[in-house]
Parts: sequence; C-alpha cells; structure tokens
Amino acid sequence: MVDDFRSFEKQLAASYRDVASQYRHDDEIEVATSNHSRICGNLERVSSSFERPIHVLDVGCGTGRYFHCLKNVELLVGVDISAEMLRAAEQPVKGDKISAKTIRLLQRNVYEHTFPSEMFDFIYCFGVFGHAAKLTSELCRKFHLWLSHDGRLYFDAIESSDDPPLIAARRKIRQALHPLLPQRVRQKLDERAAHLPVFTMTHEELGSVMCEGGFSDFSISMNDCRSPLWRGAHLECIATKSRRGHRPHAVRP
Repeated sequence: MVDDFRSFEKQLAASYRDVASQYRHDDEIEVATSNHSRICGNLERVSSSFERPIHVLDVGCGTGRYFHCLKNVELLVGVDISAEMLRAAEQPVKGDKISAKTIRLLQRNVYEHTFPSEMFDFIYCFGVFGHAAKLTSELCRKFHLWLSHDGRLYFDAIESSDDPPLIAARRKIRQALHPLLPQRVRQKLDERAAHLPVFTMTHEELGSVMCEGGFSDFSISMNDCRSPLWRGAHLECIATKSRRGHRPHAVRP
C-alpha cells in the first residue's frame, strides 16, 4: 500500500497546492453546518473523556478545521502531505477557541511515517480515506500501535453502495454544484478526478479492516452528509484500544 500511495502522493499534494486558500475559506462555511456540529461534538466528547491531559494526532489535518473542537489537549500533532494546507492550518478557523497547549504541524506521508508506541491518546481523521488514500489493515495496525492503552480512534471513510439510483443521485448533485465553484478549484477537482482513484468501503469491509488492524472494540455508523460544500454517504468508526472481545456494533459514537 505504501508503494500505491507514493504513486499518488505528488499528484494529491499538487491538487491541494492551488486550492488551500479555498479550503480555508470553506472552513468558515462548514463550521456553521449541522454536519460539522455533529463531528465537532463527538471530538469534544471523546477528548474530554480522559482523566488526564492528552496527546492527539490529526491525520490529514488539512487547514486545521477541527482543531477548535478538542478539549483537554496537552499536545496536538497535525499531519498532512500538503505544505500549503499546513500553512493555512497555522491560522485555523475559530483559532480563538483552540485550547491545545502545543500544536505541531508535520508534512508527512502517514503510510510511511512512524511515531513512538503509545504516543497518542486520541487519533482522528476526517475527509482523507477515499480520495487516493485507502484505509488498510496495515495503517490500522499503526494507529493501534501509536495509541495509549486506553486510546481512542475516530475517523470516516467513503461508503460504497450497490444502489444505482443513489449513485446517480449523488452524481447529479456533484454536477449541479460543480459550475458554482471558482474556475481554478473546478480545474483542480477535475484533474484529481481524472488521475486519482476513489476508494470506497462497505460496512463489512471496514469491520474486517479494523479487526485485522488489532481493534476489537469499535462501532460503525453511516451518515449522509448534507453540507452545502459536499454531500454523500460516509461510514464513521470510533474505536477503543483497551477492551478485548467486544463485538462491534453499528451505533453512533
């Protein structure tokens, strides 16, 4: 999988080079949506659930859209392959609400990079798994290794569906929104769609990957996003490292 991602890495990073400012502008819109409120609330609840200040890893942090949602954070590490996105993350949305004591931004390929064992209490990742980035059991094993003994993992992935009408409806939505985007953004999105694969997962496939990655205590839910910026079905998964023998079940985190 590292070799596969390396073949897309430069293209993916380049696709963000000219649109980082647009993403940062979009943050101001997205934070007012119910979709963001729901994810932000979950991030706040998980980060607040520890009885100690925690270390957090944001995988594919982009412009730092979720930094302000975290509580009780001693160290927040944001990792992304795009230098431009990381520069935007230096001035993230709702910066006055960010309470993390220390923030470190790293330009890294998470498939290749490593961290010390049990370095993080909480790892989260949103908007990454799907566009040229595939969630694999190998990556899940890395997350499992990096988490503390009672650490939590929370992420989303694009859901795959065999329902042709649903797929057609999503395609129509994308086509309708496409002309409304700035020309430069449309061009970059078109280039990405033409050259980069999209990886989708079923509920069963995600469950298998989590088990193969060492997680036994996790839940998976499906959420149909209705943000003005993007729409579609995503699977969300939240996992705890500590407990063993727990059967995964589909409930909201």
